[in-house]
Amino acid sequence: MGQLRIIEIFNDSRFKLIAVESVNFQRSKINSSCWLYGNIETIAVIVCGPDKIYALDMDAKSIVLDQLIEDVPELDAIIGPLNKT
Repeated sequence: MGQLRIIEIFNDSRFKLIAVESVNFQRSKINSSCWLYGNIETIAVIVCGPDKIYALDMDAKSIVLDQLIEDVPELDAIIGPLNKT
């Protein structure tokens, strides 16, 4: 898994959806040629509803939200004010 980032993909008065993505890239230079390869893969979606916040992996199975917050600390700044439980 590469570096993790979060992207808010939907937000309205009812709920908010946040994607957790893994970002990988490689680069190299051989003689006078350069190449760059990048990959972005969504690994989880966080659903912030009016009375509950939960996280799902890409197989729609529930995952531990605290583990995602530990892996992506900036996530706490977004969902911390919403997390009333």
